[in-house]
Order: sequence, then structure tokens, then C-alpha cells
Amino acid sequence: MAVSPQMQTKLDKIDALVKDGYTLSKSRGFISLKNSHGKDVNIFGGFLSFSGPAGFSWIAFFFAPIVCAQIKEKSFFNLLCVLALIETVASILFNIEISVGGLLLSFLYANMFPYYRYMAVKDGVEELPKVTSIVLSVIYSIAALIPSFALAFIYALIRASLSQ
Repeated sequence: MAVSPQMQTKLDKIDALVKDGYTLSKSRGFISLKNSHGKDVNIFGGFLSFSGPAGFSWIAFFFAPIVCAQIKEKSFFNLLCVLALIETVASILFNIEISVGGLLLSFLYANMFPYYRYMAVKDGVEELPKVTSIVLSVIYSIAALIPSFALAFIYALIRASLSQ
């Protein structure tokens, strides 16, 4: 697949870091960047900043499920499942609606996506076509949300039966 000039700039920055002795790895879906001395490098930039070493991907911020499906990065959907479950449990326990998980997830993947893309390119991952990525992102997102929906449904059934 073609890489946009903006993304190529980000990939070139990552490549320069790797050539300078930095190591890039992925563990449990999260990116780890270490300098040549083995010290962790903050890929997210400072507080309320989009200034990590490779920069921020606005495309990944707004379309994270699609771009993650495109490069076959399933960790997004795993984390979506976990965050949705946490929000559902918090909603049940505290009787409040919490919906910041999506925004947090978008921010995380907007910062990590250039690294995922770099690793996918280096590993020779064949990207999926855009239409296929869109369809799969919807399917994967629904599948990731099923446990949260099931928990909320079971809670609603229990609550309804107890109120009778």
C-alpha cells in the first residue's frame, strides 16, 4: 500500500531513531521505544502535547479501528473490549455513565500508530484494501463490544427481576 507523505515523514523519523541505536518493540499491544542506553522514551510527548518522537497521527485519531484493521493490528480491538468492560462495570457499580474510553483509545493509537505502521512495513505485513478494512473494523468493533453488551444486559435482567 502507498504511504502518505505525512506518514512517510513519521516513518523516516522512526527509522532514524532505530539507526541511532534505539529499539522498538511491541508488548501486549503497546509500543516500547528505548534509547541506545536502554532507557524508555515517551512516545506520547508531554502533557496535552502531540510531540512524541514520531508525532501524532490525526488519521489514526479519527479512524483508529479502520487503520488498525488495515495493518492487521488487533490490539486496538482487544483494548476496546477491556475499556468497554471497565466502563460498563463502573457504570453498574457507581450508577454513572462513563464514556471516555473511546477518546483515550483514539489518543493512544494516534500516538502509537506511526510505530505500528513502521513495524508492519518492516515485517512485510500486506495491508488490507480500504473497503475491507472498513468492513472488518465494524465487525471487530462489534465483536469487541459484545462482552460489555452482555454484561449490561445481564445486569438489567437481574435488576428488573429484583424490582418485581
